[in-house]
Amino acid sequence: MITIQTDFWFRVFLFALFLFLYLISSSYPEKSKQFPHLIAIFSLIIIAISFLIDFIKKGKFEKQNNELKSLEKRNRFYKAWGIILISITLGFFGGFILTAFFLFFGFSIFFGRKRNLLKNVIVSLTITIIIFFIFQWIFGTPLLKGFIW
Repeated sequence: MITIQTDFWFRVFLFALFLFLYLISSSYPEKSKQFPHLIAIFSLIIIAISFLIDFIKKGKFEKQNNELKSLEKRNRFYKAWGIILISITLGFFGGFILTAFFLFFGFSIFFGRKRNLLKNVIVSLTITIIIFFIFQWIFGTPLLKGFIW
């Protein structure tokens, strides 16, 4: 029996949502330029690639998912939410940079390889700086300011 995972339906929903965004974004104000179109097209491409990868590797995910025990799944769930809540709290004090850095770093430490600590720090810091630069200066989007600065 073929079971369709919840993430499949979530991606179908996201695909429909971004398709809708693309269709209505032509009526957005002139000041927004092509930004809504670019977000919608990029998201549609990423979701389509995700569907394609799932189609090519069908069944592999189910085998991996069945191997995880329920206790291990629960621990991963609590770790992920712990990282998210701590990064949100850090965002209140330190703004976007601390939030994004701790989010990337926390997930890489708890769900990646712990022996690559320096590599995880460098990758987390690099991704955070790139995202900050793109959104703050190129797109002109104001990011979360922290209580400290």
